[in-house]
Amino acid sequence: MEEKDRENVSLKNILVRYMRHWKLFLAVFILSFIPAVLYLQLYPRTYEFAASILLQDEKESPMSAMGLGEAAGLMKSFGIGGLGSESLNIDDEIEILASNRIFRSMILDLGINVIYKKPYSFYKMYNEAPLTLTADSATMANLQDEYRFAVSVEHGQIRVKAKTYPGKLNKTFTFTSLPATMRIDRDVFTLDFCRNGSQANPFKLNIRVLPAGWMAETLSKKIEIEDVSKSSNVLTLTHGDHVKQRGLDMLNSLIRVYNEDIESYKHIQANKTMVFVDNRISEVVTALNEVETGLQDFKKKNNMTLLEADVTLYSELFKDLITAITEEEAKAYQIDLLDEYLHDPANRNKPIPSIFSVDEGEKGVIAQYNKIVAEREKILKNSNESNFMYRSLSAQTDALRESVMAMIGNARKGIAETLSDLKSRENELQSKFRSIPEKEREYVGFMRDQEILHGIYLIMLQKREETIHSLGKQLDRARVIEPPYIRKKPLGPRKLYAGIGIIVLTLAVPVAYLFAKGLIISIIEEYKRIPNS
Repeated sequence: MEEKDRENVSLKNILVRYMRHWKLFLAVFILSFIPAVLYLQLYPRTYEFAASILLQDEKESPMSAMGLGEAAGLMKSFGIGGLGSESLNIDDEIEILASNRIFRSMILDLGINVIYKKPYSFYKMYNEAPLTLTADSATMANLQDEYRFAVSVEHGQIRVKAKTYPGKLNKTFTFTSLPATMRIDRDVFTLDFCRNGSQANPFKLNIRVLPAGWMAETLSKKIEIEDVSKSSNVLTLTHGDHVKQRGLDMLNSLIRVYNEDIESYKHIQANKTMVFVDNRISEVVTALNEVETGLQDFKKKNNMTLLEADVTLYSELFKDLITAITEEEAKAYQIDLLDEYLHDPANRNKPIPSIFSVDEGEKGVIAQYNKIVAEREKILKNSNESNFMYRSLSAQTDALRESVMAMIGNARKGIAETLSDLKSRENELQSKFRSIPEKEREYVGFMRDQEILHGIYLIMLQKREETIHSLGKQLDRARVIEPPYIRKKPLGPRKLYAGIGIIVLTLAVPVAYLFAKGLIISIIEEYKRIPNS
């Protein structure tokens, strides 16, 4: 109890000691209005921008629902869907939208990696600078260093001090007219007057050119992308900027670049599928022609004109069995096509066309393999094969490729077992109808081969039409629900922040001063009490 009383007394003494210096607190309170006013007057007015988009899932192709005659039943039994039936994962789409690659494209699209500022100013100019600094798209995309330019325009002479940051190269250029070209190391920049820029009045301008990837790292943290709810496909994008037009342009460009990227990827995949399907159609047509020619020669050799009527009874008895064998043979043919594609050295680093149901859709091994191959190709565009990420993804593709081959082997084994069982049953039925002439059985073999190839041909045609339909679609992945707009309440300067700053300074500065003063006095007194040795 006594200890608690001593603490209360000590606290009271401290408060009383500080209250005796109320004039100091009052003076600091009055002086703290100066930085608060400066903050409210000089800090750029920062606006908050917002937009809402709906991520649209690709609907199933009408061609898939319509079917093509006999192929419809085969495709239904094989579980083959349309190219547009992919499922949409919101988390994956958010990662794509917030990726450095998408932000780099947005930054290069607007050219905001080139920053214009007046000397001693914190304000970044946008579409109002008197000069423009440009370079070709390849230079801007592959920029690896920051460039800083100090431009002085006076009496018809343009003087430019250019350097890389941190300082590696320093160059000075002098021009009497613009546009002018500046070569720094391997990079070439062009300086010119803006259309509305003043060419008569002297002025100075500082220009910074940043690698788009560096700026993308910063902007990807400032632009917030959030889903409205876990059950919704709506995303909200928010961002703060002190230039109205730049804030609106950034959100608009980000949405547009994202849609263009998705559309470009869809076209690349569809074009690869078209090449694969066209090659397979050509092979199936060749095989079908050979079977039909053999059937025609068989009929001529045996003088058969109405054999269809002669084998009607046989066909009815074997109808169900032949249908089952046909489906399994078609599946086996698909497996062989995929196996041939995988063992072709030319296709070693290419995506596996996912047009047959030997996988488990978007979560299957083939889908994972194609996704990693696509990511590796994107990395290779901006790097080389020595890149760590490229080598890591290559190792993953090799492992997944072995898994795909193992999956195909298991599928072939299962189909072989099923076919063996079906053919055993076929032999049993044939033994019951040995009175059927040998030529009729041979004819049935021709018809069965023809039906298998015909069914596969129709499947390929349907996949080709679905691919063409997918290429012709003009559906943006991100549909704009709420175009970018400026919210009513700005992000800064805030009067609340100024008030908090006044309170903090009023309390912190005097307390720190009195504490330091008392500490110094106590040290001096202690020093005086210690006798000289």
